[in-house]
Amino acid sequence: DITSAALEPERFDNYEVGLKWNVRPSLNLTAAIYQLDRTNTRATDPADPSRVVLTGEQRSKGLELGLSGEITPQWHVSAGFAWQDVEVRKTTSAAPKGRTIPLVPEQQVSFWSRYDFTPRFGAGLGVYHQSKSFTSISNAVVLPAFTRVDAAAFIRLSANIAGQLNVENILGNRYFASAFNDNNIMPGAPTTARATLRFNF
Repeated sequence: DITSAALEPERFDNYEVGLKWNVRPSLNLTAAIYQLDRTNTRATDPADPSRVVLTGEQRSKGLELGLSGEITPQWHVSAGFAWQDVEVRKTTSAAPKGRTIPLVPEQQVSFWSRYDFTPRFGAGLGVYHQSKSFTSISNAVVLPAFTRVDAAAFIRLSANIAGQLNVENILGNRYFASAFNDNNIMPGAPTTARATLRFNF
């Protein structure tokens, strides 16, 4: 279109190594480190979200760890950790070398645990945390770090009917989830409950 016709295609060079370890048959651990180099990169203009600006080159480096499976037949867990460093590596008129890429927190941590107290009833509790990030390539406005706690309850009413209740952000924390530019910032959802009823035939 008219805003991107002058921009050359982006190029991606990705290097990654990982491992997977079955701690036990029902529990596995994964790990990966990576480096992603991009050229001819583009971003939304912080002053005018309808415009696209050229940001030159950027590099993403990171580490990801994951654990998922069963601790016991009744206890299921899923956990993850991510560390990432993403920066501009070539100065352009839109951003000097060293700027941090927007909406990329340096750290993200998640943990979810579900325990089935009986074959018919279970409950889950989860925590999600991410560190601060920037709203745009200007790096002028910061989205603060936040932590959110979620919960769920599961019940099987019969062989063919099951119910589920999910409550997100049970502590009612106020936070900013994302942004479109420096002055168009999206707040996170308040405490939200959602009930689901499933029928199997």
